[in-house]
Amino acid sequence: MLCKGPAARAVLIAGFIAVLGPAGNAGGQQPERVGQRIYFSVLDRSDKPVLGLTAADFTLRLSGRAAAIEGFRPGLPHTDRSIPLIAWILIDFNPNIRAEIIRGQAESATRFFELFHPTSAIGVKLVSDRSETLASLAHDPAAVRAAFEQFSQRRAELRSGSSADAVEVGKAGIMRAIELAIGEIESYARSQPSLQGREAHRAVMILSDGNVNPSVKARPLYDEAARAGVFLYPVFVPRPVYGPWLSSFFDLAKKTGGVASIFGALNPELDWISLSRPNTEANALVFNFIHMARDLNGKYSLVVPVPPAGKGTRLEIRCRIKGLELRVPRRHLP
Repeated sequence: MLCKGPAARAVLIAGFIAVLGPAGNAGGQQPERVGQRIYFSVLDRSDKPVLGLTAADFTLRLSGRAAAIEGFRPGLPHTDRSIPLIAWILIDFNPNIRAEIIRGQAESATRFFELFHPTSAIGVKLVSDRSETLASLAHDPAAVRAAFEQFSQRRAELRSGSSADAVEVGKAGIMRAIELAIGEIESYARSQPSLQGREAHRAVMILSDGNVNPSVKARPLYDEAARAGVFLYPVFVPRPVYGPWLSSFFDLAKKTGGVASIFGALNPELDWISLSRPNTEANALVFNFIHMARDLNGKYSLVVPVPPAGKGTRLEIRCRIKGLELRVPRRHLP
């Protein structure tokens, strides 16, 4: 959706809700009043964040009533390192994905850590009808590198038998694995003293050839991601034939506030009809990591009061700037 300017119909947008107790503090900032921080993306026509906007460029209404914008934070450049990241990388088991492509990204996967705060944690899972942990959530570049290097071997082992690190996901496959990953991100955030009361990016990157079961209802997953403040970043691993079904894979990003991309592509992806040229050379995945870092850092946010127990709040944010897409899927609190 597009903002049409102050004289035209403004676009209603909604924010991601990350319940931080005290609203969190990025880059050593002082804690704010108790509330819920609302995240939203402001994107140009190529799905890249637009920086430099101020609180004056937005208006806020809570349940229809005008409200002051408090705790506003502008988007940050992708080079910012002040906010920790907690993220899972899910790799599709699908035999269509060539093992050498994944193995060739081992070094770039370790560079993922360099894009975020030193306390960031990244883990890797292999997903089939089971979700198997290849590298646990931690700040451990060596473990993430090993997960990519051993992808082919671990895929063969998962095919032949069970694993103590695997959880059944059944036909729901990737969708259920994402749901589990969201829960584990929340558990990790609660367990780390260094993250208590601190703002942290939360994300799941999915490397797949679009292997999403269309019979699985996606709305509950979108709602859960919004509630937990987790953004999804689907990366399409190239295959010879694809079609409209790929839109369901890209919707993982569009419906949760993330960004979709093609493996190794220089720019984010807008739709499945005209895909960018993929790049499957060694370490090409670093471009997808940069897309993700740019989008996460580029998100704007503000703080709204926690609704009273048993009450809900309808959230409306209006933009005064023309020609910008606002990607924010949640419209109600809590």
